[in-house]
Amino acid sequence: MGRDQRSWRPDLNDDGELCDMDVSGWIRTEFRAAEFGDKRLTDRLVQLGDELGSSPAESIPASCEDWASTKATYRFCDNESVEPTEILSAHKQSQRSRVSGGDELLVVSDTTYLTFPRHPAKDGLGDISSSDIDVEGVKLHTSVGIRPDTQQMTGVIDQQVLVEDQQAGNTYSTNGKDDPILLENEHEKWLRGDREAAKWLPEDVRPIFVHDRGGDAFSLYEELSKESANAGFVVRANQNRRVLTEGGEGGKLFDWSSDLAERGRNSIEIQQGGGREARTAEVSITAGTCELRAPRNNPDQEGSVEVNVVRVDEVTEAGDPIQWVLLTTESVETFDDILAVIEYYGLRWRIEDWHKVLKSGCKIEERQLQTWERMEVLLSVYSVIAWKVLELRELARGEGSVAPEILLSEAERAVLETKFPELSGQSGKAYAVHVAKLGGYLDRGSDPPPGWETMWKGLQKLRMWAEGYELGAE
Repeated sequence: MGRDQRSWRPDLNDDGELCDMDVSGWIRTEFRAAEFGDKRLTDRLVQLGDELGSSPAESIPASCEDWASTKATYRFCDNESVEPTEILSAHKQSQRSRVSGGDELLVVSDTTYLTFPRHPAKDGLGDISSSDIDVEGVKLHTSVGIRPDTQQMTGVIDQQVLVEDQQAGNTYSTNGKDDPILLENEHEKWLRGDREAAKWLPEDVRPIFVHDRGGDAFSLYEELSKESANAGFVVRANQNRRVLTEGGEGGKLFDWSSDLAERGRNSIEIQQGGGREARTAEVSITAGTCELRAPRNNPDQEGSVEVNVVRVDEVTEAGDPIQWVLLTTESVETFDDILAVIEYYGLRWRIEDWHKVLKSGCKIEERQLQTWERMEVLLSVYSVIAWKVLELRELARGEGSVAPEILLSEAERAVLETKFPELSGQSGKAYAVHVAKLGGYLDRGSDPPPGWETMWKGLQKLRMWAEGYELGAE
Protein backbone atom coordinates (compact mmCIF):
# COMPACT_ATOMS: atom_id res chain seq x y z
CA MET A 1 0.00 0.00 0.00
CA GLY A 2 2.93 2.34 0.38
CA ARG A 3 1.92 3.10 3.98
CA ASP A 4 3.61 1.67 7.06
CA GLN A 5 2.52 -1.92 7.49
CA ARG A 6 1.38 -2.12 11.10
CA SER A 7 1.12 -5.23 13.21
CA TRP A 8 -0.42 -5.97 16.55
CA ARG A 9 0.14 -8.28 19.44
CA PRO A 10 -2.08 -9.42 22.32
CA ASP A 11 -2.45 -7.07 25.29
CA LEU A 12 0.28 -7.73 27.85
CA ASN A 13 0.62 -6.58 31.43
CA ASP A 14 3.78 -5.06 32.94
CA ASP A 15 5.28 -8.51 33.46
CA GLY A 16 4.85 -9.47 29.82
CA GLU A 17 1.95 -11.81 30.57
CA LEU A 18 -1.22 -12.03 28.51
CA CYS A 19 -4.04 -10.04 30.09
CA ASP A 20 -7.25 -11.90 30.89
CA MET A 21 -6.31 -15.00 28.92
CA ASP A 22 -5.91 -18.56 30.17
CA VAL A 23 -3.26 -20.01 27.86
CA SER A 24 -4.53 -23.56 28.29
CA GLY A 25 -7.92 -22.50 26.96
CA TRP A 26 -7.53 -19.71 24.41
CA ILE A 27 -11.16 -18.67 24.32
CA ARG A 28 -12.34 -19.34 27.87
CA THR A 29 -12.43 -15.67 28.80
CA GLU A 30 -14.63 -14.94 25.78
CA PHE A 31 -17.50 -16.91 27.34
CA ARG A 32 -17.19 -16.34 31.08
CA ALA A 33 -19.62 -13.40 31.07
CA ALA A 34 -22.50 -15.39 29.53
CA GLU A 35 -25.68 -15.23 31.61
CA PHE A 36 -28.23 -17.97 31.01
CA GLY A 37 -29.85 -17.77 34.44
CA ASP A 38 -27.93 -20.87 35.53
CA LYS A 39 -24.22 -20.78 36.34
CA ARG A 40 -23.91 -24.44 35.34
CA LEU A 41 -24.77 -23.50 31.77
CA THR A 42 -22.10 -20.78 31.74
CA ASP A 43 -19.56 -23.27 33.11
CA ARG A 44 -20.60 -25.74 30.43
CA LEU A 45 -20.13 -23.09 27.71
CA VAL A 46 -16.63 -22.30 28.98
CA GLN A 47 -15.76 -26.00 28.96
CA LEU A 48 -17.32 -26.45 25.52
CA GLY A 49 -15.28 -23.58 24.13
CA ASP A 50 -12.13 -25.17 25.52
CA GLU A 51 -12.96 -28.60 24.09
CA LEU A 52 -14.04 -27.47 20.63
CA GLY A 53 -11.31 -24.83 20.49
CA SER A 54 -8.62 -27.44 21.11
CA SER A 55 -9.55 -29.29 17.90
CA PRO A 56 -12.06 -27.29 15.81
CA ALA A 57 -11.82 -29.54 12.75
CA GLU A 58 -12.75 -32.67 14.69
CA SER A 59 -16.25 -34.02 15.20
CA ILE A 60 -17.98 -33.18 18.47
CA PRO A 61 -17.39 -36.69 19.92
CA ALA A 62 -13.70 -36.50 18.98
CA SER A 63 -13.33 -33.04 20.53
CA CYS A 64 -15.20 -33.95 23.70
CA GLU A 65 -13.32 -37.28 23.98
CA ASP A 66 -15.97 -39.17 25.98
CA TRP A 67 -19.68 -39.88 25.74
CA ALA A 68 -20.62 -37.98 28.91
CA SER A 69 -19.07 -34.74 27.63
CA THR A 70 -20.49 -35.32 24.15
CA LYS A 71 -23.98 -35.82 25.53
CA ALA A 72 -23.61 -32.70 27.68
CA THR A 73 -22.73 -30.72 24.54
CA TYR A 74 -25.83 -31.89 22.70
CA ARG A 75 -27.99 -31.08 25.74
CA PHE A 76 -26.43 -27.63 25.99
CA CYS A 77 -27.26 -26.84 22.35
CA ASP A 78 -30.83 -28.07 22.91
CA ASN A 79 -31.42 -26.14 26.15
CA GLU A 80 -34.17 -23.53 25.82
CA SER A 81 -32.25 -21.15 28.08
CA VAL A 82 -29.21 -21.09 25.80
CA GLU A 83 -29.54 -18.28 23.25
CA PRO A 84 -26.90 -17.81 20.49
CA THR A 85 -27.14 -14.04 21.05
CA GLU A 86 -26.07 -14.46 24.68
CA ILE A 87 -23.00 -16.45 23.62
CA LEU A 88 -21.95 -13.65 21.29
CA SER A 89 -22.91 -11.07 23.91
CA ALA A 90 -20.38 -12.61 26.29
CA HIS A 91 -17.74 -12.49 23.54
CA LYS A 92 -18.62 -8.83 22.87
CA GLN A 93 -18.25 -7.99 26.55
CA SER A 94 -14.76 -9.48 26.53
CA GLN A 95 -14.11 -7.67 23.24
CA ARG A 96 -14.73 -4.21 24.71
CA SER A 97 -11.22 -4.10 26.19
CA ARG A 98 -9.79 -4.68 22.71
CA VAL A 99 -11.95 -1.91 21.23
CA SER A 100 -11.18 0.69 23.92
CA GLY A 101 -8.15 2.87 23.43
CA GLY A 102 -8.77 3.65 19.77
CA ASP A 103 -10.65 6.65 18.40
CA GLU A 104 -12.17 4.67 15.52
CA LEU A 105 -13.13 1.10 14.69
CA LEU A 106 -13.68 -0.42 11.26
CA VAL A 107 -16.90 -2.45 11.28
CA VAL A 108 -16.49 -4.84 8.36
CA SER A 109 -19.56 -6.77 7.22
CA ASP A 110 -20.14 -9.48 4.65
CA THR A 111 -22.47 -12.37 3.81
CA THR A 112 -21.62 -15.99 3.11
CA TYR A 113 -23.69 -19.10 2.43
CA LEU A 114 -23.69 -22.10 4.74
CA THR A 115 -24.97 -25.13 2.87
CA PHE A 116 -25.83 -28.52 4.30
CA PRO A 117 -26.29 -30.96 1.40
CA ARG A 118 -25.59 -34.01 3.60
CA HIS A 119 -27.61 -32.91 6.62
CA PRO A 120 -30.15 -35.63 7.58
CA ALA A 121 -32.68 -33.11 8.93
CA LYS A 122 -33.65 -29.86 7.22
CA ASP A 123 -35.71 -28.26 10.01
CA GLY A 124 -35.08 -24.52 10.02
CA LEU A 125 -33.04 -24.31 6.81
CA GLY A 126 -33.98 -22.13 3.83
CA ASP A 127 -33.63 -22.28 0.06
CA ILE A 128 -30.19 -21.77 -1.43
CA SER A 129 -30.42 -22.54 -5.10
CA SER A 130 -29.30 -21.20 -8.44
CA SER A 131 -28.88 -22.51 -11.95
CA ASP A 132 -26.11 -24.88 -10.85
CA ILE A 133 -26.98 -25.81 -7.24
CA ASP A 134 -30.17 -26.83 -5.45
CA VAL A 135 -29.52 -27.28 -1.74
CA GLU A 136 -30.78 -25.97 1.56
CA GLY A 137 -28.93 -23.81 4.02
CA VAL A 138 -28.71 -20.30 5.48
CA LYS A 139 -27.14 -16.96 4.72
CA LEU A 140 -24.75 -15.77 7.41
CA HIS A 141 -24.29 -11.99 7.63
CA THR A 142 -21.56 -11.06 10.09
CA SER A 143 -19.93 -7.83 11.27
CA VAL A 144 -16.44 -7.90 12.77
CA GLY A 145 -14.34 -5.16 14.31
CA ILE A 146 -10.88 -4.17 13.08
CA ARG A 147 -8.83 -1.45 14.72
CA PRO A 148 -7.40 0.82 11.99
CA ASP A 149 -4.43 1.83 14.16
CA THR A 150 -3.19 -1.74 14.78
CA GLN A 151 -5.20 -3.78 12.23
CA GLN A 152 -6.19 -6.10 15.09
CA MET A 153 -9.43 -7.98 14.50
CA THR A 154 -11.24 -7.41 17.79
CA GLY A 155 -13.93 -10.07 17.29
CA VAL A 156 -17.50 -10.65 16.12
CA ILE A 157 -19.80 -7.68 16.76
CA ASP A 158 -23.03 -8.79 15.12
CA GLN A 159 -24.31 -11.90 13.41
CA GLN A 160 -27.54 -12.46 11.51
CA VAL A 161 -28.64 -15.85 10.26
CA LEU A 162 -31.02 -15.43 7.33
CA VAL A 163 -33.28 -18.04 5.76
CA GLU A 164 -34.89 -17.52 2.39
CA ASP A 165 -38.24 -18.71 1.14
CA GLN A 166 -37.68 -18.31 -2.59
CA GLN A 167 -41.18 -19.42 -3.51
CA ALA A 168 -42.74 -16.64 -1.42
CA GLY A 169 -39.89 -14.23 -2.14
CA ASN A 170 -39.26 -13.59 1.57
CA THR A 171 -36.10 -13.44 3.70
CA TYR A 172 -36.21 -13.94 7.46
CA SER A 173 -33.78 -13.50 10.32
CA THR A 174 -33.91 -16.73 12.36
CA ASN A 175 -33.66 -14.59 15.54
CA GLY A 176 -32.15 -17.36 17.65
CA LYS A 177 -34.81 -19.38 19.45
CA ASP A 178 -37.45 -16.62 19.18
CA ASP A 179 -39.88 -16.12 16.30
CA PRO A 180 -38.23 -15.31 12.92
CA ILE A 181 -38.18 -11.66 11.78
CA LEU A 182 -39.29 -10.80 8.24
CA LEU A 183 -36.86 -8.45 6.48
CA GLU A 184 -38.28 -5.79 4.19
CA ASN A 185 -35.56 -6.35 1.60
CA GLU A 186 -32.09 -7.87 1.13
CA HIS A 187 -30.33 -4.59 1.95
CA GLU A 188 -31.90 -4.36 5.40
CA LYS A 189 -29.33 -6.78 6.85
CA TRP A 190 -26.54 -4.22 6.29
CA LEU A 191 -28.35 -1.47 8.17
CA ARG A 192 -29.39 -3.86 10.95
CA GLY A 193 -25.77 -4.89 11.49
CA ASP A 194 -24.49 -1.31 11.35
CA ARG A 195 -27.10 -0.10 13.82
CA GLU A 196 -26.29 -2.90 16.25
CA ALA A 197 -22.58 -2.10 16.08
CA ALA A 198 -23.16 1.63 16.57
CA LYS A 199 -25.38 0.93 19.56
CA TRP A 200 -22.82 -1.39 21.15
CA LEU A 201 -19.66 0.67 20.68
CA PRO A 202 -18.45 3.05 23.41
CA GLU A 203 -19.47 6.65 22.73
CA ASP A 204 -15.86 7.75 22.27
CA VAL A 205 -15.21 5.20 19.48
CA ARG A 206 -16.38 6.26 16.01
CA PRO A 207 -17.40 3.37 13.73
CA ILE A 208 -16.43 3.33 10.06
CA PHE A 209 -18.62 0.80 8.25
CA VAL A 210 -16.83 -1.10 5.47
CA HIS A 211 -18.97 -2.94 2.92
CA ASP A 212 -18.40 -4.66 -0.38
CA ARG A 213 -20.68 -4.15 -3.38
CA GLY A 214 -23.61 -5.95 -1.72
CA GLY A 215 -23.93 -3.07 0.74
CA ASP A 216 -24.32 -0.42 -1.98
CA ALA A 217 -27.72 1.03 -1.04
CA PHE A 218 -28.91 4.64 -1.10
CA SER A 219 -30.81 4.11 2.17
CA LEU A 220 -27.50 3.28 3.89
CA TYR A 221 -25.79 6.44 2.59
CA GLU A 222 -28.84 8.48 3.49
CA GLU A 223 -28.89 7.24 7.09
CA LEU A 224 -25.16 7.27 7.78
CA SER A 225 -24.46 10.63 6.16
CA LYS A 226 -26.69 12.23 8.81
CA GLU A 227 -24.32 10.84 11.44
CA SER A 228 -21.05 11.59 9.64
CA ALA A 229 -19.55 13.20 12.77
CA ASN A 230 -20.29 10.04 14.79
CA ALA A 231 -19.99 7.38 12.08
CA GLY A 232 -18.51 6.94 8.61
CA PHE A 233 -18.48 4.45 5.77
CA VAL A 234 -16.36 3.03 2.97
CA VAL A 235 -18.51 1.12 0.47
CA ARG A 236 -17.55 -0.27 -2.92
CA ALA A 237 -20.08 0.93 -5.48
CA ASN A 238 -22.06 -1.68 -7.36
CA GLN A 239 -24.44 0.57 -9.29
CA ASN A 240 -23.62 3.24 -11.83
CA ARG A 241 -25.68 5.78 -9.91
CA ARG A 242 -26.86 9.20 -11.03
CA VAL A 243 -24.61 11.92 -9.62
CA LEU A 244 -24.30 15.68 -9.45
CA THR A 245 -20.74 16.94 -9.73
CA GLU A 246 -19.27 19.82 -7.73
CA GLY A 247 -19.90 22.00 -10.76
CA GLY A 248 -23.61 21.12 -10.70
CA GLU A 249 -23.49 18.92 -13.78
CA GLY A 250 -25.39 15.64 -13.98
CA GLY A 251 -23.81 12.33 -14.92
CA LYS A 252 -23.21 8.71 -13.98
CA LEU A 253 -20.86 7.65 -11.20
CA PHE A 254 -18.61 5.27 -13.12
CA ASP A 255 -18.33 7.55 -16.15
CA TRP A 256 -17.64 10.68 -14.09
CA SER A 257 -15.07 9.00 -11.85
CA SER A 258 -13.16 7.63 -14.86
CA ASP A 259 -12.47 11.22 -16.01
CA LEU A 260 -11.04 12.43 -12.69
CA ALA A 261 -7.42 13.55 -12.64
CA GLU A 262 -4.94 11.00 -11.31
CA ARG A 263 -3.82 11.78 -7.75
CA GLY A 264 -1.02 9.22 -7.69
CA ARG A 265 -0.03 5.57 -8.09
CA ASN A 266 0.59 2.80 -5.60
CA SER A 267 0.78 -0.97 -5.27
CA ILE A 268 -1.85 -3.20 -3.67
CA GLU A 269 -1.46 -6.80 -2.54
CA ILE A 270 -4.32 -8.79 -4.08
CA GLN A 271 -5.31 -11.96 -2.26
CA GLN A 272 -6.02 -15.21 -4.01
CA GLY A 273 -9.70 -16.01 -4.44
CA GLY A 274 -12.53 -16.35 -6.89
CA GLY A 275 -10.21 -17.86 -9.51
CA ARG A 276 -7.79 -14.94 -9.11
CA GLU A 277 -4.13 -15.56 -8.29
CA ALA A 278 -2.46 -13.59 -5.51
CA ARG A 279 -0.34 -10.78 -6.93
CA THR A 280 0.93 -7.25 -6.43
CA ALA A 281 -1.12 -4.84 -8.51
CA GLU A 282 0.13 -1.44 -9.65
CA VAL A 283 -2.82 0.95 -9.55
CA SER A 284 -3.78 4.44 -10.65
CA ILE A 285 -5.74 6.38 -8.05
CA THR A 286 -8.19 9.24 -8.51
CA ALA A 287 -10.54 10.98 -6.08
CA GLY A 288 -13.28 13.58 -6.04
CA THR A 289 -16.56 14.67 -4.45
CA CYS A 290 -20.09 14.37 -5.82
CA GLU A 291 -23.71 14.03 -4.77
CA LEU A 292 -25.47 10.69 -5.16
CA ARG A 293 -29.00 11.28 -6.38
CA ALA A 294 -31.90 9.24 -5.04
CA PRO A 295 -32.97 6.35 -7.30
CA ARG A 296 -35.92 7.06 -9.55
CA ASN A 297 -37.61 3.71 -8.85
CA ASN A 298 -38.19 4.39 -5.13
CA PRO A 299 -40.70 7.20 -4.41
CA ASP A 300 -39.85 7.03 -0.68
CA GLN A 301 -36.32 8.27 -1.35
CA GLU A 302 -35.57 11.74 -2.65
CA GLY A 303 -32.86 14.36 -2.68
CA SER A 304 -29.15 13.57 -2.73
CA VAL A 305 -26.25 12.60 -0.46
CA GLU A 306 -22.77 14.11 -0.72
CA VAL A 307 -19.94 11.57 -0.73
CA ASN A 308 -16.26 11.45 -1.48
CA VAL A 309 -15.19 9.00 -4.17
CA VAL A 310 -11.92 7.10 -4.51
CA ARG A 311 -11.35 5.20 -7.75
CA VAL A 312 -8.67 2.52 -8.11
CA ASP A 313 -7.74 1.15 -11.57
CA GLU A 314 -5.09 -1.50 -12.11
CA VAL A 315 -2.52 -0.44 -14.72
CA THR A 316 -0.42 -3.61 -14.75
CA GLU A 317 -1.28 -6.32 -17.23
CA ALA A 318 -3.72 -8.81 -15.74
CA GLY A 319 -6.45 -11.06 -17.04
CA ASP A 320 -8.89 -9.71 -14.45
CA PRO A 321 -7.69 -6.19 -13.55
CA ILE A 322 -9.12 -4.70 -10.37
CA GLN A 323 -11.34 -1.64 -10.53
CA TRP A 324 -12.76 -0.21 -7.34
CA VAL A 325 -15.03 2.78 -7.00
CA LEU A 326 -15.22 3.48 -3.28
CA LEU A 327 -17.84 5.77 -1.75
CA THR A 328 -16.90 7.27 1.59
CA THR A 329 -17.48 9.90 4.24
CA GLU A 330 -13.74 10.02 4.97
CA SER A 331 -11.45 12.81 3.80
CA VAL A 332 -9.75 12.62 0.40
CA GLU A 333 -7.97 15.94 0.73
CA THR A 334 -4.43 14.53 0.71
CA PHE A 335 -2.96 11.47 -0.97
CA ASP A 336 -2.36 9.93 2.45
CA ASP A 337 -6.06 10.41 3.22
CA ILE A 338 -6.91 8.59 -0.01
CA LEU A 339 -4.51 5.75 0.78
CA ALA A 340 -6.16 5.38 4.19
CA VAL A 341 -9.56 4.89 2.53
CA ILE A 342 -8.10 2.23 0.22
CA GLU A 343 -6.41 0.55 3.18
CA TYR A 344 -9.69 0.43 5.10
CA TYR A 345 -11.42 -1.26 2.18
CA GLY A 346 -8.48 -3.65 1.74
CA LEU A 347 -8.93 -4.85 5.32
CA ARG A 348 -12.29 -6.26 4.22
CA TRP A 349 -10.35 -9.37 3.16
CA ARG A 350 -10.08 -10.27 6.83
CA ILE A 351 -13.74 -11.23 7.06
CA GLU A 352 -13.37 -13.44 4.01
CA ASP A 353 -10.49 -15.17 5.80
CA TRP A 354 -12.79 -15.58 8.79
CA HIS A 355 -15.40 -17.23 6.54
CA LYS A 356 -12.75 -19.67 5.30
CA VAL A 357 -11.68 -20.58 8.83
CA LEU A 358 -15.31 -21.07 9.89
CA LYS A 359 -16.00 -23.38 6.95
CA SER A 360 -12.69 -25.16 6.35
CA GLY A 361 -10.99 -24.90 9.73
CA CYS A 362 -14.06 -25.40 11.93
CA LYS A 363 -16.04 -27.40 9.34
CA ILE A 364 -19.30 -25.76 10.38
CA GLU A 365 -21.13 -27.11 7.32
CA GLU A 366 -20.33 -30.69 8.32
CA ARG A 367 -22.03 -30.44 11.71
CA GLN A 368 -25.25 -32.43 11.83
CA LEU A 369 -27.40 -31.43 14.78
CA GLN A 370 -31.07 -32.17 14.20
CA THR A 371 -32.46 -28.63 14.04
CA TRP A 372 -31.12 -25.24 13.02
CA GLU A 373 -31.91 -23.86 16.48
CA ARG A 374 -29.30 -26.24 17.90
CA MET A 375 -26.92 -25.55 15.03
CA GLU A 376 -27.11 -21.81 15.63
CA VAL A 377 -25.87 -22.31 19.20
CA LEU A 378 -22.92 -24.28 17.84
CA LEU A 379 -22.35 -21.63 15.15
CA SER A 380 -21.97 -18.92 17.81
CA VAL A 381 -19.27 -20.94 19.58
CA TYR A 382 -17.37 -21.75 16.39
CA SER A 383 -17.63 -18.11 15.25
CA VAL A 384 -15.53 -17.07 18.24
CA ILE A 385 -13.13 -19.98 17.71
CA ALA A 386 -12.63 -18.93 14.07
CA TRP A 387 -11.72 -15.42 15.23
CA LYS A 388 -9.15 -16.89 17.61
CA VAL A 389 -7.54 -18.95 14.83
CA LEU A 390 -7.00 -15.75 12.85
CA GLU A 391 -5.52 -14.12 15.94
CA LEU A 392 -2.93 -16.91 16.05
CA ARG A 393 -2.03 -16.24 12.42
CA GLU A 394 -1.56 -12.55 13.11
CA LEU A 395 0.71 -13.35 16.03
CA ALA A 396 2.94 -15.32 13.66
CA ARG A 397 2.97 -12.39 11.23
CA GLY A 398 3.54 -9.67 13.82
CA GLU A 399 6.77 -7.87 14.56
CA GLY A 400 6.35 -7.48 18.33
CA SER A 401 8.32 -9.50 20.86
CA VAL A 402 5.84 -11.81 22.58
CA ALA A 403 6.83 -14.57 25.00
CA PRO A 404 6.25 -18.12 23.63
CA GLU A 405 4.38 -18.97 26.86
CA ILE A 406 1.55 -16.78 25.55
CA LEU A 407 1.20 -18.89 22.43
CA LEU A 408 1.93 -22.49 23.49
CA SER A 409 1.61 -24.80 26.47
CA GLU A 410 4.67 -26.19 28.26
CA ALA A 411 4.30 -29.56 26.53
CA GLU A 412 3.89 -27.93 23.10
CA ARG A 413 7.00 -25.80 23.63
CA ALA A 414 9.00 -28.82 24.79
CA VAL A 415 8.05 -30.82 21.69
CA LEU A 416 8.77 -27.90 19.38
CA GLU A 417 12.17 -27.25 20.99
CA THR A 418 13.05 -30.94 20.58
CA LYS A 419 12.16 -30.74 16.89
CA PHE A 420 13.88 -27.35 16.43
CA PRO A 421 16.62 -26.91 19.09
CA GLU A 422 17.52 -23.46 17.75
CA LEU A 423 14.19 -22.14 19.08
CA SER A 424 15.19 -22.04 22.74
CA GLY A 425 15.25 -18.46 24.01
CA GLN A 426 13.56 -16.96 20.95
CA SER A 427 10.37 -14.90 20.73
CA GLY A 428 6.80 -16.09 20.45
CA LYS A 429 6.78 -15.09 16.79
CA ALA A 430 9.66 -17.51 16.08
CA TYR A 431 7.72 -20.30 17.79
CA ALA A 432 4.60 -19.42 15.79
CA VAL A 433 6.54 -19.54 12.51
CA HIS A 434 7.91 -22.97 13.44
CA VAL A 435 4.38 -24.15 14.19
CA ALA A 436 3.52 -23.09 10.63
CA LYS A 437 6.53 -25.08 9.39
CA LEU A 438 4.94 -28.21 10.82
CA GLY A 439 1.96 -27.39 8.60
CA GLY A 440 4.06 -27.11 5.44
CA TYR A 441 5.27 -23.50 5.56
CA LEU A 442 8.72 -23.31 3.93
CA ASP A 443 9.89 -19.99 5.44
CA ARG A 444 12.06 -19.05 2.50
CA GLY A 445 13.23 -15.47 2.20
CA SER A 446 10.79 -14.75 -0.62
CA ASP A 447 7.81 -16.45 1.04
CA PRO A 448 4.92 -14.34 2.36
CA PRO A 449 3.94 -14.72 6.03
CA PRO A 450 2.21 -18.02 6.90
CA GLY A 451 -1.52 -18.29 6.23
CA TRP A 452 -4.10 -19.62 8.62
CA GLU A 453 -4.32 -23.01 6.90
CA THR A 454 -0.63 -23.88 7.28
CA MET A 455 -0.68 -22.45 10.80
CA TRP A 456 -3.69 -24.54 11.72
CA LYS A 457 -2.32 -27.77 10.22
CA GLY A 458 0.91 -27.24 12.13
CA LEU A 459 -0.93 -26.57 15.37
CA GLN A 460 -3.00 -29.73 15.02
CA LYS A 461 0.14 -31.78 14.46
CA LEU A 462 1.90 -30.13 17.41
CA ARG A 463 -1.03 -30.76 19.73
CA MET A 464 -1.10 -34.44 18.78
CA TRP A 465 2.62 -34.74 19.55
CA ALA A 466 2.20 -32.80 22.80
CA GLU A 467 -0.52 -35.19 23.96
CA GLY A 468 1.89 -38.09 23.38
CA TYR A 469 4.59 -36.19 25.28
CA GLU A 470 2.28 -35.66 28.26
CA LEU A 471 1.19 -39.30 28.29
CA GLY A 472 4.86 -40.39 28.25
CA ALA A 473 5.64 -38.02 31.13
CA GLU A 474 2.95 -39.69 33.21
